[in-house]
Amino acid sequence: MTKENLVGTIDKIIWFSLCGFAFFSPWSIAGAQSFLILGLLGWLVKMPVSGRIDFVHTPLNLPILLYLITQVISVIFSPLKVHSLLALKEEWLFLLFFLIVNNVKPEDKIVKLVTILLAVSGLVGLYAIWQHYSGMDLYRHRMLVSRGGVFISTGLFDHHLTFGGYYMLAFLLALVMVLSSKRKGGLRVLDLAAPVIIGLSLIFCYARSAWLGAVAGILIFGFSKGRKFALILCLGMIVLVLAVFVIEPTSWDRIKEISLSRDKDKAESTRIRLWQTSINMIKDKPIWGIGLGNFTQLFEQYKVEGYYDTNCHPHNDYLNMAVNSGFLGLLAYLGIWIVFLYSSIRAMINNKRKGFPYWIQIGGVVAIISFMVAGLLQCYYSDAEVNMLVMFILGITVASNLRSNEVQS
Repeated sequence: MTKENLVGTIDKIIWFSLCGFAFFSPWSIAGAQSFLILGLLGWLVKMPVSGRIDFVHTPLNLPILLYLITQVISVIFSPLKVHSLLALKEEWLFLLFFLIVNNVKPEDKIVKLVTILLAVSGLVGLYAIWQHYSGMDLYRHRMLVSRGGVFISTGLFDHHLTFGGYYMLAFLLALVMVLSSKRKGGLRVLDLAAPVIIGLSLIFCYARSAWLGAVAGILIFGFSKGRKFALILCLGMIVLVLAVFVIEPTSWDRIKEISLSRDKDKAESTRIRLWQTSINMIKDKPIWGIGLGNFTQLFEQYKVEGYYDTNCHPHNDYLNMAVNSGFLGLLAYLGIWIVFLYSSIRAMINNKRKGFPYWIQIGGVVAIISFMVAGLLQCYYSDAEVNMLVMFILGITVASNLRSNEVQS
């Protein structure tokens, strides 16, 4: 086998692994990570075989590096170094971003990956809708949590918040696809069905943070298309919400449970106490934090008195980052998203002038903004299933940015 044929075979393995990741990501973390590892091994083997280092320059390379440095330093200063070092391993998911931007260039391949992911998300969404009325989790052999005469859907994930965070992002990608792309035939049917099915499953998981993020994403997308489009989209969203509340009044009950009360005996105000506890931790260790993964371990030293129905994390991505790695870690974390949004919006503006299709880019921007908004009420970044989809979205968006820049040059 010649060198060129061997490189071509490895490229096919990498592409197969990415397709496998897109297929498993909406329902199986084990399957998705297995294909991710296969792709990374293929990429690692490809470089010495081809005789070149495939590592393209992107605007995110430096921000990601700086962020990882702050996390390593946080481990060094952690009072529980071994535990923090084990928590650091979760950052390996950034490799998915680099795998995509260095190995997926043609726009049609990016679209195929998104199509696979949304098609499978739609199928799982149908299952989640069925769960909402049946209350059965066949995958884990359990009954779901009841709300009135219906149940909180989890899809094929373990927790409804994980499902909500993931399907919030999938819903926005599907919505942008159906309203921006011009595909025809069977693919157009998929485009039309995906946001409806995924959107209903998102509603039925009762994850309020994901609902908030989805609303923010819809508004951002609407205004990006112009005032008239935004008005129509907002009116449509209001009608849909009212219809859901009439058909499923338990959805409105879920919203009414939101409480800003500081009553220490109310479970509904657990988040308030978690945030106050997090602030105590940040005040004590403002520069490098208390160390990665130490929130639960050191919780008793800093906690605000009252009832807690959970103490796994602060239920806020930004507080969680500041708690774990201090203000420097938080700034580095914010830097990734700021650079991503700035570079992607700039690429979108240039692409619009040149007529280059850019719905993947706007879908990525909208999804990441929704992720940042939802992170105000939940730790989605530390949720591996959601984090993998975030890295996937970063990868396909930046790959589209690079591709459009090549076309323009």
